[in-house]
Amino acid sequence: MCRRPFVLLRSPRNWNGPKYLRGLLDIGVIFYAWGSIVLMAAFALTHMPTRAFIHLFAILLFIIGSALGVDGWLGLRTGIDRTGRRTRVNGPARILALVKLGIGSVALGMVAFGLNL
Repeated sequence: MCRRPFVLLRSPRNWNGPKYLRGLLDIGVIFYAWGSIVLMAAFALTHMPTRAFIHLFAILLFIIGSALGVDGWLGLRTGIDRTGRRTRVNGPARILALVKLGIGSVALGMVAFGLNL
């Protein structure tokens, strides 16, 4: 049984229209992607100090590291991995879950490093 948290979202254009079921971790990844784009543009177009950029990027890394860590942990426990629109089970799912858990741990380590600068 998959234990990932899901959220029922409405479309901003058609509020009373159909609702979409999205994974909460997928929403974190989407937020990370848009936040990275906005942060890179702000750094390139304004006179943002480098230290502020590093601290803000560390916060974004915390989001993606947490999402990957939780997704990896749940994948190890359940043997089910859902990445994008592809669902894997058993062996391949557990291997990918270990990879996600490792990358999430590295990202959280980078957060600690970035916030201590």
